[in-house]
Amino acid sequence: MRFMKKRIAMVLLTVFMVTTLAVPVFAADRYSSFTSLKRYNTYGKDYRIVVRDRASSKAVIAIHGGNIEFETDDIASAIAARGGYDYYGFIGLRKGFGLHVTSTRFNEPQARRLVAKSSRTVAIHGCGGTSRAVTYVGGRDRVLGNKIKAALRKAGFTAVSAPARLAGTSSANIANRNRIGRGVQLELSVPMRSKLARNSALFNRYVNAVTKAMK
Repeated sequence: MRFMKKRIAMVLLTVFMVTTLAVPVFAADRYSSFTSLKRYNTYGKDYRIVVRDRASSKAVIAIHGGNIEFETDDIASAIAARGGYDYYGFIGLRKGFGLHVTSTRFNEPQARRLVAKSSRTVAIHGCGGTSRAVTYVGGRDRVLGNKIKAALRKAGFTAVSAPARLAGTSSANIANRNRIGRGVQLELSVPMRSKLARNSALFNRYVNAVTKAMK
């Protein structure tokens, strides 16, 4: 009985830590760059990359897609498809956070090239740290960020300015490495992504809101 109580307590502690700790955390990254990740992982087995270059001046990216930050690549892909924008997705095929490379260190060449030629860039990420269904809006492109925030709110979603830990304002952040040196970083909480994954109507409303704001 004591053993079972101890196991239950450990599980509850783990759940608490997952839902309260900030994500991403630099210390959690196993690899310091894509260059390092590529050295120890196999394309097609551990990860894959999807690029759709539509010769657009706008790009939507998800560098932590698949099993890294679930639903982020689906959202980014849908926004890009609906708006006719360029799309980049790094898709983690292994379970867990091990393939996460933080935005300021993500140097995958195709992603860098696609972002560099865009003048409007939106990066879709997932975060923990809250039980609310919320989108944190950050990045250096405050004009576009505010438009997206307003559009999401009008569509019935909770969207607020990103706290410091999720601000995405570093010039090294891949979202900000475009032609104007300013991009938008959207951090969707776990409850927000879960709702979108379960409800196609809600998903489409979210995608439409961001797409319209980018026009």
